[in-house]
Amino acid sequence: MSKNSNKLKITSDDSIQTMQGYNCIMVFSQDNEKILFCKRTKDPYKGLYNLVGGKIEKGEDGFAAAYRELKEETGIDATDINLSHMMDFTYHNQNCYVEVYAGKIEHEVTIVDELHPLEWLPADENFFNSSRFAGEGNIGHMVEQVKIYGMGKMQDDLIHLKASICDHALCIGVDGCKGGWIAAVLDNGKLNISRYSSLDEITSKYPNFDEFLIDMVIGLQSNADHIRPDTFGRRLIKERASTIFPAPCRQAIYADLIAESYNENERVLGKKFTPLTVGIIPKIKEVDSFLQKNPEYKNRIKESHPEVCIARLNGKTMLSKKAEYEGIIERLKLIVTYIPDISLENIMAISKNMKCNIDDIIDAIILAITANLSVQGYCESLPEEPMQDETGLFMQYLIPNFGK
Repeated sequence: MSKNSNKLKITSDDSIQTMQGYNCIMVFSQDNEKILFCKRTKDPYKGLYNLVGGKIEKGEDGFAAAYRELKEETGIDATDINLSHMMDFTYHNQNCYVEVYAGKIEHEVTIVDELHPLEWLPADENFFNSSRFAGEGNIGHMVEQVKIYGMGKMQDDLIHLKASICDHALCIGVDGCKGGWIAAVLDNGKLNISRYSSLDEITSKYPNFDEFLIDMVIGLQSNADHIRPDTFGRRLIKERASTIFPAPCRQAIYADLIAESYNENERVLGKKFTPLTVGIIPKIKEVDSFLQKNPEYKNRIKESHPEVCIARLNGKTMLSKKAEYEGIIERLKLIVTYIPDISLENIMAISKNMKCNIDDIIDAIILAITANLSVQGYCESLPEEPMQDETGLFMQYLIPNFGK
């Protein structure tokens, strides 16, 4: 059915196989009486009707690839249709496989041709007619399967596919790394990843952004009545609550010695913080100092938490650890639903070049995606009505919310 380009594919069980993947998509009209076809203008199957579809890119999630191809070839996106994974074909003689998806249009849509002209054809046609339809009878078989057995298996967590990256905004996601910061920047839909030594460097390059999220504490308690978002975040990711470290109070951050920091935190908040928190105190102080010296960025640079964002994007908490291979692959599959061009090889190369951890890059990308969703109105503040610290900084996470 397709020519082999011999690429790697990350499959659902994280195995690696050297087969090129393709998809084809059966789009039914609202009344189920018509199916959308393209008429091939070039080989293979020139002059014949075929289902829409295309290549599955290396490392790309199957559902994400199906929605991407559907959008590119027809203008129909995930807000117009819910796809189900119906069946797969494996062609060992051509070293490729085909994933078949099916769905029904949910409301009136305007289709847009990309390369091949599009036509709605009656669903009761003889799709086994090889002089009219591509695929050596496969299309007839697919249509009959839908008529007899239904559409197939829907994606478990479809909600994050209801939005996509908007290409008219500058959105920044930042995560700390040893000796600096990793910034993932979505600039008019294009992803750029760079390493910076300070926030001054980032804001000098990107002074006018639409949204800027950072995985670092913003808004410091100075008394026990101040409420930060950490407790609310732990409730959302109970299984991974330990990834949200207790935030020190303002007095502890600006103490001269670690021992004094412990004592100040206990005096002000009635508790000591964990040794893990000690490691990020210099970063917390750096961010707070920057915001105090540059008040124009107060409450424009906002705090978020990648694991909470991932849980919202994924529909549930990811239990895998982000620094381990399984966790990297699982998070990457989520990322490619928004940024199809990214791959494990890309991130590994960037990590090596920038001398930072792979999970630092992934966290920054997740925050950039969240920042972009915020521009589209798909985010909320956690808590809903955040308190301000004594310097006027909101104590909040900005996280995805598709329910609005």
